[in-house]
Amino acid sequence: MMRREGHVPTPEASRYLQRLCYHFTRKIRVDYDEHRGEAHFPWGLCVLRADSEALHFDCSAEDDASLARVQFAIDSHVELFSRKSPVAVSWQPVQTG
Repeated sequence: MMRREGHVPTPEASRYLQRLCYHFTRKIRVDYDEHRGEAHFPWGLCVLRADSEALHFDCSAEDDASLARVQFAIDSHVELFSRKSPVAVSWQPVQTG
């Protein structure tokens, strides 16, 4: 299993989490509340977590290509929802094993 973690520093993390998750419900299964969400993409999973300082992402998939698709979905939607005050996700690989 491949994993990547990312975060977006923002005091509006809960609002972003809820907007992203609500948007994703149109196409995929998503379970969420104001502090945590799970987006079940066909090619992987992204767990979202909001705290007072940032929105955090923990994405996982079976292979690099699938993980890249999950990351792209998150990146493109964060960009879409932050058009007025653009933010970007800072990603780091997670060592597994």
